This record gives sequence, C-alpha cells and structure tokens, in this order.
Amino acid sequence: MDLELKYLKLKEHFKNAKVIESCAELIGWDERTNMPPQGADLRALQNSALSKLHHDLVTDSWLGDALIELASASVNLPDDSDICVNVREWIRVFNRANKIPVTLVQEFSKTFVYSQQAWQEARSQNNFVLFQPWLEKIIDLKRQEAKCLANGRVSYDALLDDYEPGATSLELDSIFYPLKDSIIKVLRSCSKENNRNLILGNYPEQKQKIFSEIIAGYCGFDFNAGRLDTTAHPFCCGIGPGDCRITTRFNPADFSSGLFGVLHEAGHGLYEQGLDPDHFGLPTGTAVSLGIHESQSRLLENQVGRSLEFWRFIYPLAIKFFPDQLSNIPLETFHKSINQVRPGFIRVDADEVTYNLHIIFRYELEKDLLSQNLSVKDLPDAWKAKMKTYLDLFPDNDATGCLQDIHWSAGLFGYFPTYLLGNLYAAQFIEKAKKVIGWNNNCLNLDVLSELRQWLKKNIHLKGKRLLPGILCENVTGEKLDKKYFEQYLMQKFIS
Repeated sequence: MDLELKYLKLKEHFKNAKVIESCAELIGWDERTNMPPQGADLRALQNSALSKLHHDLVTDSWLGDALIELASASVNLPDDSDICVNVREWIRVFNRANKIPVTLVQEFSKTFVYSQQAWQEARSQNNFVLFQPWLEKIIDLKRQEAKCLANGRVSYDALLDDYEPGATSLELDSIFYPLKDSIIKVLRSCSKENNRNLILGNYPEQKQKIFSEIIAGYCGFDFNAGRLDTTAHPFCCGIGPGDCRITTRFNPADFSSGLFGVLHEAGHGLYEQGLDPDHFGLPTGTAVSLGIHESQSRLLENQVGRSLEFWRFIYPLAIKFFPDQLSNIPLETFHKSINQVRPGFIRVDADEVTYNLHIIFRYELEKDLLSQNLSVKDLPDAWKAKMKTYLDLFPDNDATGCLQDIHWSAGLFGYFPTYLLGNLYAAQFIEKAKKVIGWNNNCLNLDVLSELRQWLKKNIHLKGKRLLPGILCENVTGEKLDKKYFEQYLMQKFIS
C-alpha cells in the first residue's frame, strides 16, 4: 500500500473515532441539560460503551507501525503541512491512549456520570458530604491515570498536558505568581465606588434568553448551526460541523450575569464553528488547546463584551428589552456597574481583576488534592482559607464555596489554569487585532465585530493544531506569550 493510501486509511479511521467521541459529547450535553435524574444508570452504561469503543479505535494494534512509517516518509514535508500535523497528533493520541488501560477508561466514564449527579444534588442542598465520596473516587481514578501517563513527570503535569500540551506546573508557577502580585496591586488601587446595585431588578428569563441570543448572533454565533440552553453550570459543547451547543444560567435579578455567560460560551462556540469542517475528525480541524480556547471565550466576554464601545452599540436594544429596569440609568453608569471590581464568592460572576485570583487558588487546591497533600474531607475548610487569603472573603456555606464549580465532579483536573492562560492570550491577541481591524473608541458595530471574527478565524480557528499553543501565539502576535499585555490591559481599564 503506498503512502497516500495509508494516509487516507488513517484519516478515515481517526474520523470514525471522532464520530464516536461526538456521540459521547452529545449525550454529555443531554445529561447536563435534559436528562431526568433516574437516567443516570443508563447514561453511565452508554458512556462506558462509547469510551471503550473510542479507546479500542485509537489503540488499534495496526496503528503503531502505520504511524511510524508515515512519520518517517513525511520527514521532509513542512512541519505545519496537513500530513505532518495529523500524523504528529495521531502518534500523541495513540501513545497516550495505550498507556491507560481500557478498564480504567470505562470505570471513569461511568463514575463521572454519578459524580456529576451527586455534585448537582450536593450543591442544591448545600451539603458537601453528599459529594465527598464521589469526589474521592474521581480523584483516585485521576491519580491512577496520572500514574499511567507520568513517565517521570509530576502527576499534575501528566493531566495538565491533556488540556495545554507541553505546559508544566513549574512554568505556570513562574507566570501565575508574579502576575498574582500585579493583580493584587490593581485590586488595591481600584475604585471602591459601588454601582452594582443600580442595575438589579426583575428581568424575566425568557426575555433574557431572547436578548442574549440576539447579542450572540451579532457577535457571529450561528444559531442555524447551534443552540442555547440553560443548565446548572454554563458550558459549550462542540459536537461537530453544524452542531455547537452553548448553555448559560440566568439570574432573574441581574440580566448581565446570564448575558456574560452566553458571551463566554459563544466565544468557545465561535472557535468551534470557525474550525475547518472539511477537516472534521482530524487534528488540522481541532482546537489546539484549552488555553487558546479560553482566550476566545474570555476575549468575547471581556475585551469585547465589557467594553464601553460594545455597550454604545447594544445598550439602546437592552433598554428596549428592559425599559423599566434600565431606561433611567445612563450608559456610563451602567458600564461602570458591569465593570465594578469587588471580590465575590462566585468565580463565573467575578470581575476581570479578582477572577484571576479565583483561578490561582483553585489551581493550588487541585494540585494539593492530587498529590495527597490535601484530603477531600478537608477541602471545604481549605477552600475557605484560600478564599480568605486571596479575596478576604469567608464563605459561610459550601454552595458558594467548594461546590460552585462542576469541573472536579467531571474529573477535569488541570483545566482551571487554562482560564488564566486564556486571559493572557486574549489580551495579547486583542492588542494585535486592534491594530489591523477597524476597532476604534466610538462604537463596536456589526461591521467591526465581523472583521474581528474573521481575523480570529483566519489566524487562530482555521489553524487547528498546526502550531503548538505558544508557537501559535508568537505566529499571530509576533511575540511569545507575555503577561505584560494583560497587566497593561487591567491597569488601563481599572486604574488609568
């Protein structure tokens, strides 16, 4: 069989594996939006069956020799060519999957269904004890996975690599802790004026949903290829070409909370919808990392969504939707209210300054949990201590403390740091974008939003996994990732 035929055979094989993965994504979306509570047993079996099928496909015995042969035959091709990128990433997937026993894959895929159900119940009842045994089991399974993958590395890094290829906790520490000091300086210098209560009122959920869909559409999210639903914890589910699901949760007292959730997930959605559909199932048609993915959601939510230019454009529409609540509030006052810097308990509602402190202490806690420096039973108290240290707040219940995020119930250890990486990438990307598109200080209209979307699609989305995250950043901006852009953004917005 010649080289081209072998490559085509591998493409078909890995596309089939991606189809199985997309089915798992779909039932995962259903679990968190529509599944009745008594469906958990069946859903666990479905997840287990799909995970085994996917694992069997990506560890098929014939793949090893075929991949080595293709890698050798394509050694003289450009590193970012389709064949080199796909073979490189297929080898990574094959090697990683072969280190993890299929029994462990199945056990985890069943367990996280029950774990997420337990988390939802514990959160609604404000009772960590209901979730504790499931979190203990999840962490045990993740430790086993990390042991399989570590190969001399720190266990946490073995899991982090699944979300941010090549990143290490040592590297993150060297970025996060100097940044933490800068963030605390910004926090201490921010205005203490309280405008937040001015926009609180009664905002009907259905009106919020319609308004949010309109604004997401303005930003480019295609509702003919996607949909918006409500859930306990917002997420984006990129099932495949023509099908991207985003979710949010609406606060009846504050419409901006649900809207920013939609903008965040729509940013993820634009990335998914911006991938090359002709490369579905291939690394060349897959997002490069979660840090880059989060840059797209944080950019739309914050650099766009919280900017005065954006609200000059959409505030008249917001007043039409909510005249009783907003018509007497001047634009500048409203804008100050949605950008108020004030430490709070809930990460997803946090301002752009304190959000980063939420991420750093979660990063510290999950490292301690995995390394057994912290026991699960002590997590609530450890969480409260971290929140007191970082935000000078002390939650009096677990629902606003260690039960507020879904991530650990789903086994997503190593995920949290990508939010902060996303903030750093977003600040650097938007600085470059502003120099090449028609963004000015007057108004972000539909034309400018379209230009921004097309620039992101061309420079980031359509690249797939051709470049590793750091190289992609350097390729797009001309510089390696540098925290100074985010520091400058915060200083100019909140202090200048």
